[in-house]
Amino acid sequence: MNQQLSSLRAQLLQTQQLLPGLLVDCCDRLAILPGSLYTLRRKCGKPSCRCAQGELHESTVLSYRGKGRPQTISPAPEHLAALRNLTDHYRRCRQARAQLVRWHKQLLQLVDELEAVRVQLGEAEFRRLSRPRSRQPRSSRI
Repeated sequence: MNQQLSSLRAQLLQTQQLLPGLLVDCCDRLAILPGSLYTLRRKCGKPSCRCAQGELHESTVLSYRGKGRPQTISPAPEHLAALRNLTDHYRRCRQARAQLVRWHKQLLQLVDELEAVRVQLGEAEFRRLSRPRSRQPRSSRI
């Protein structure tokens, strides 16, 4: 039982040491933009256009939730690199948050297991203390 307790404590301390690394992307000072850039391919509908033969028109668009609703915007080509950085930083931040949630669940599971082992030890101690004492004969007084 004590070996299990020691092992759980070691796992808990090892898991606790992962926190600073997980917080790096969450605590970054860089601006983020919740959205994504992607290439949109479509037909314009003109029968004589090249897109009618399969060469679709391409444009890079930004899709994000702005002002409470989804928006799709065609940014200027000179802004694409900056927008890609903003959306990439957002994605890294969200991935770090997901890792932090998994870490938190793991930490709580270890704490719960540690508590269960400690409760078992406490109950064993309680049983030991609450055993009826055997009566010893009283020595006669002289």
